[in-house]
Amino acid sequence: MKVFYSTVVFSVFLLGSLHAQMQFDQFAAGASYSEQTYYRISDGSSTSVDHTVWDIAFSVQPQQLGIFINEAVATSMSTPLPETELYLTTSTEFETADTSGMQRILNQEINWEGGAFNHVRNEADPFDFGWGFYNVSNHQVIGSRIFVIHLRNGAFKKLMIESLISGVYSFKYANLDGSDEVSETIAKADFSEKTLVYYSIENQEILDLEPAQWDLLFTRYYTTLDDGNGGTLDYLVTGILSNAGVQIAQADNIDPETVQFTDFENSLTDTLTQIGHDWKFFDLATFQWGIVPNRVYFVQTEDAEVWQLQFFDFEGSSTGVATIGKTFVTTVTSNEEVSAQTTEWKVFPNPARSDIQFQLSLNAPQNQAQATLFNTMGQLIWQEPISVQQGLNTYSWAVDHLPKGRYHLQVQLQTETIQETIIIQ
Repeated sequence: MKVFYSTVVFSVFLLGSLHAQMQFDQFAAGASYSEQTYYRISDGSSTSVDHTVWDIAFSVQPQQLGIFINEAVATSMSTPLPETELYLTTSTEFETADTSGMQRILNQEINWEGGAFNHVRNEADPFDFGWGFYNVSNHQVIGSRIFVIHLRNGAFKKLMIESLISGVYSFKYANLDGSDEVSETIAKADFSEKTLVYYSIENQEILDLEPAQWDLLFTRYYTTLDDGNGGTLDYLVTGILSNAGVQIAQADNIDPETVQFTDFENSLTDTLTQIGHDWKFFDLATFQWGIVPNRVYFVQTEDAEVWQLQFFDFEGSSTGVATIGKTFVTTVTSNEEVSAQTTEWKVFPNPARSDIQFQLSLNAPQNQAQATLFNTMGQLIWQEPISVQQGLNTYSWAVDHLPKGRYHLQVQLQTETIQETIIIQ
């Protein structure tokens, strides 16, 4: 693991008055994109980890049960290497699992609460979390699906996530013939300040790879692209994912010197791939990488700092180095305070056991709104229209029939969307 501090303030002589106060950082995905790099905006620190040291990763925050496959192996045109591949089998018993009829599955990069192991769920069943089912009576998630993982050393292993009980993951894996079975446990409490904890099947090792604080992850991942023939394909790209708690707004066709955060703050989103991979492009005429012009990103960190980021260079697979300029914009007390310029609201009690109350105060007349509740996997739990009027509005919903955990309440108004995370105990 390598940690760097690379912040530099460029002089007027180098870049002119436009960027005289801008700070410049460089962070790298390594030669042939061999590393994943965690970057913190405020101090410019970056921590790089070799892609090949881990195979699967587990969400370790409360009420989260996401499990991910490593898609970031250092494969490039110049340096092809075997990937880690995950497959869903048709087997229902670990002892008899085999490779017949299996299909490859990938992460979807929606959030850190759901990876490839989760996205095989039945979306119509709110108790299905992919690798297992939630038991309402005892609040345990019990494994229900069998997977096969193809390691970079060529070995195939069958794999089952057995349970998540009282914050402890239990899982096991073995050769396809059942030999060399290994059972492991990972306690979330041991990694309470992290987003993910990592595991190497080949080395039978639990790995704590993340730095204490980071905002952006420069890595490789699969995404769906147009294949040019009317279809799509899953393609391995080099790009940037955001950490939990980070929100980003993209501003296009603007003047980076005069663009204002206030014009884009309502576009902030916590989608992992909001920056993604398309800030750069490969120019076939010059056979070089280019940067999309007149684009900046406003990044609101978990510490409520807002930074304006602009990409200036990408060196490609030779070094994997990207160069960005950053400018501090402001500090936002909370997301609620930003929206409270036009609307005030509160949700109580939170955590809740039987009912939740939602109060909404509007400064302007409105007639109709839409209330929606999602679980952490993005599954729709319920949705209903609500009547709203100028002044104070109060609503109540029963939640005692829902599984214990974290949910996202969203209220869509005419001019804005209110979002609140609620905990059901």
